[in-house]
Amino acid sequence: MYTGERARSERFVCVVSGVRRACLAAGYVALFLAMNGCTAAAHGGVRVGQGVVTKGPVLLRVYGDRAAVMWESEAGGPDTVYYGAEGKLERHVVSEGEKVRYRGGGRGTKTVFIHKVWLEALEPGEAYSYRVGDEGPRGQVYEFRTIRRELERVRFIVYGDSRSRPEMHRRLVELMIEKEVDFVVHTGDLVSSGDKYEQWGPQFFEPIKGLAERAPFYIAKGNHEGDGGTYEKLLSPPGEDNSFSVDYGPVHYFGIDNVSGGGDTGKRLRQITKDAEGSRALWKFVSFHVPSVNFGGHWSTWGSPEAVPAFGRAGIDFVVTGHSHQYERFRPVAPLRKGEGGYVTYVTSGGGGAPSYDVTRSSYHAYAAEINHFCLFEVDGEKLTMHAIDARGNVFDHLEISKKDGVLNEEYLKTAVSMAGIMLEQEMNLGRQD
Repeated sequence: MYTGERARSERFVCVVSGVRRACLAAGYVALFLAMNGCTAAAHGGVRVGQGVVTKGPVLLRVYGDRAAVMWESEAGGPDTVYYGAEGKLERHVVSEGEKVRYRGGGRGTKTVFIHKVWLEALEPGEAYSYRVGDEGPRGQVYEFRTIRRELERVRFIVYGDSRSRPEMHRRLVELMIEKEVDFVVHTGDLVSSGDKYEQWGPQFFEPIKGLAERAPFYIAKGNHEGDGGTYEKLLSPPGEDNSFSVDYGPVHYFGIDNVSGGGDTGKRLRQITKDAEGSRALWKFVSFHVPSVNFGGHWSTWGSPEAVPAFGRAGIDFVVTGHSHQYERFRPVAPLRKGEGGYVTYVTSGGGGAPSYDVTRSSYHAYAAEINHFCLFEVDGEKLTMHAIDARGNVFDHLEISKKDGVLNEEYLKTAVSMAGIMLEQEMNLGRQD
């Protein structure tokens, strides 16, 4: 479920059982911290040792046997996450953190420390509690659940392009919190300019409070995150890159970064198709930022002309992207020739808060609108339901489909559109891309 080394060389991490057991070096500091309570910061943060938690905590990835957590502190030195099952915080992880300096308000600079750790040796399907920092009168304990081996039902949210308007982003997140989902996928563009560190707090970390502490965020990097490395420092778990591959029962979800500079489009397409072909899940989802099928907004055609046929041959069910600030759900796209692949549903979900773009409605759309929104998916074995929900909590688009012996229901297949027609429409509108 994961790749790469388990810890970066610049970060010392140790895992111990019980607060009073210490590892070498940072472990002794953690033991000292564990024997002293934390106090509330004057402006409402929680102190970790001598540092205020200024971003997070955020669950970055959750698997069956481990989970990644990030947070930001205002002071250097080792910080600690305590965790355990059944509400018992019997183990902890110590992180040294990575120092970041940035221009804050006014003319001065600020120094903070980014922490990212894995909570290891977890059991599948179990509820775990965790707390960043020492126990104190206002110490906040959060809970999450690892992925069960056998899982029939799963509920998750997909949305994107939440940058620029944090008040709208927050309004949507408050609605998301009510849905009690297993995980969240963000299709990218979390901030207006990712290389400006001061934007990350107000545009992303503040609006997702109350949700990201207990539901993991799987993110497909957007172009606005930039290539300066800030996104990776904050949101790429230790030992992993910007792609993710995770199984929740009948759902397999793969996400990939298709915006970072220097990337090879052909290689990325091969990664997507190889991942899908290697999965035996009933429902296969893929997310990346810049769409392969998009009418309106940017009129994006990422990976064209190879992408659309390749996704069909690989057996992908849903491709959910962002970039264009709109909602569009296409009718299922049939394979070029019968028997040469499956039917793919393309969704552009770029309405997470950024100003909306115009949609060019066509007969290829099942539904299209300029609207702030998120998509709620519920999968129960062979049945899949999707609700597109606006900022007032209203469902404005609804999809209900099913599979039998791996084949989509006939009623849905009757609504399919021609892949050749989709690709011709794209070609005719290449001059509208920006």
